[in-house]
Amino acid sequence: MSEGRNKTKQNFTSYVNQVREENFVNDDYKPKLLSGELEAARANNVCMYIASYLKDGKVCGEKTGILLITNFRLSFVSLDMEDEQASLSFQSNRFLGSSEVSLSNIDRIYQYVDKKKRIISPQFKNSSKIDKIRIVCKNFKTFTFGFQLSEIGKGKYIADALVKFAFPARHNLLFLYRFKEKYYRSSTSESVKMYDKKLDWFQELERCNATGGWRVYSKDCRVSNSSLPMHFVVPKHLSDVDYENISKSFRNNRSAIWVWGFKDAALVRLAELNPDVTNTTVENILLEHVRRCDPQKRQPRLLELYKILPSIQDVNLSYMKLRDLCTPDGDQQFMAQDSRFYTLLEKSYWLLYVSLCLKHSDIAAKLLREGQTVVLQEINGRDMSCVISSLVQLIMDSSYRTIQGIQNLIQKEWVILGHPFSDRLGHVSTVKITERSPLFLLFLDCTWQLLQQFPEAFEFSDVFLTTLWDSLFLPIFDTFQFNSETERYQALNAEHVVLRPVWDWEKQFDHKDLALFTNPLYRAKWQQTVLPVVQSNSNSNPSSPQIPLASSLFGTRRADEANGHSNNEQFLEPQCCLRDIELWQQCYFRWMPHLEIKYGGIAQCDLLNRLLANNIYKLRRELGQSVASDASSERVDTLEQILSTMIIQTRDPDAASDASFVISSFFPFSSIVPTAQAVCSELLIASNDINFSHDSMYETSSLND
Repeated sequence: MSEGRNKTKQNFTSYVNQVREENFVNDDYKPKLLSGELEAARANNVCMYIASYLKDGKVCGEKTGILLITNFRLSFVSLDMEDEQASLSFQSNRFLGSSEVSLSNIDRIYQYVDKKKRIISPQFKNSSKIDKIRIVCKNFKTFTFGFQLSEIGKGKYIADALVKFAFPARHNLLFLYRFKEKYYRSSTSESVKMYDKKLDWFQELERCNATGGWRVYSKDCRVSNSSLPMHFVVPKHLSDVDYENISKSFRNNRSAIWVWGFKDAALVRLAELNPDVTNTTVENILLEHVRRCDPQKRQPRLLELYKILPSIQDVNLSYMKLRDLCTPDGDQQFMAQDSRFYTLLEKSYWLLYVSLCLKHSDIAAKLLREGQTVVLQEINGRDMSCVISSLVQLIMDSSYRTIQGIQNLIQKEWVILGHPFSDRLGHVSTVKITERSPLFLLFLDCTWQLLQQFPEAFEFSDVFLTTLWDSLFLPIFDTFQFNSETERYQALNAEHVVLRPVWDWEKQFDHKDLALFTNPLYRAKWQQTVLPVVQSNSNSNPSSPQIPLASSLFGTRRADEANGHSNNEQFLEPQCCLRDIELWQQCYFRWMPHLEIKYGGIAQCDLLNRLLANNIYKLRRELGQSVASDASSERVDTLEQILSTMIIQTRDPDAASDASFVISSFFPFSSIVPTAQAVCSELLIASNDINFSHDSMYETSSLND
């Protein structure tokens, strides 16, 4: 062990070779590793501290097992297989278990020596007397491991390995460069537009009826340090040479780039002028070129985002305060901050920033509806403009509110147009702290707010959004691992990286998990066309407006459909005041057992909605009513698979009728206890009548169980 620590310069392979053979062996246990994954360190008899729970009438609070570090993940293997099975989450990722985390997800590591806490980083030497280490992840998950029962020095040994592999100094040290297994795209992934081809942009121009003033610009060759893609949209009347000359005056050569259009109005992204350009004449000339793209020749509205929205440093500071608030060290810290939680939340400014992003996105959307071209300008044109531009399109364009649509949107606005994911998410430790900022999480939070206010308008669910955030830290898929398309293709050619888009969700999850990506309250166009058939068979007046169930339950606010596109598209008018902004509990609280509502919460209601939608679909099919081709029997089979995986447990053994799903408010991310699974499968598949007892669905006293 000391050999491995004293060697100052070594690559990954030599580091592994320095570890003695006995450190790789614990009885006959051999971990199942991925292609290119190598074991770097192992410690036996490690205690993993978890939330207190009851077992055989005794209070338990820790598990003993093996702690493994590879070049891809941190993994804890419990010696108690019953506990290991009991801790399985419903959502089962093919690459990571419930007691595993990718090294890219690790945000901070703390060491405890004689009850003193200190951060672990490459800049500090680790103590040889580490009692415990605590790991805080970027998605707010936490792990605490104790080494009291392990061999002497194992705490430092594990800490040294984590420092080396969790905080890589170069991008090509990520596991993405080691995982060379062959990849074959599925049909669902191929349907997502990658916007790396000229045809994709041209089709978007045609869809928005913007070919009159704009055109697709294509580079002759890739520029090594450019953050721009090979193809994007520029003013039609400008030649390639004129556009390139104007672009030289702007940061990162990012002058006017068209991203979306509504009638004759356009949504345009723009960077600031270079610091050495003191004359703003060139910016005025560019805005005049944008004005000429409008058939009505109306003056565009310039929104200077850097003046009205927080900086990336402000957002990162806010995120760190929110992260600390949602990852308390233990029960004492949790109780200490609980009495002033909302005060601390307010001081983080996270909800304020969400409110501001929604507010200014709504302002931009209304300007576009009035026929004004909107130019979003910020310092480098790659950060907050991604947030606002994406939100504007979600508000105005219903096609982006589907699962495939939002994937197209993210691919266009964030991935291809060069949001620096690697720098902002801290994939490489040498990036300055001032360059880090989880702007994509801010966008997902804003999207979640829209989903709460308009639950019928979105095909995807909050489970999809939360899973999307987790996938940013999985260095197997390339989508969120690079700063630009140029970097991605340099890695492809120089390092032979296998490119796998994260949109191929079947590579990560089973069908039962993918089924939870859809929103059961979503009202697609085919559902609206079928509604009159159902109304004609009822005693109600067919001409009277029908108020959907979700509208009455959630108070959905609608815009006047007469203001929509010719295809009867509906705009959203979000409530942007701070009092209307909620905290995204599923994403931020799901790893906090104290806040978990057992046998209830919104997740229970969501599952009931899925069951009702499933039964309605089957009834309509049995009645011979027409349904859309995409709503096939496969959808029914998948939902029944979900229900059969659920476990039923009676709160009172003498009251067998009071059965309920044993899920928590953070389903499907929290743990479930496997009891009576065979009974569950038989009951759910055989009968459509399930008794949801009110006391089990909404009771919160289980917080104190």
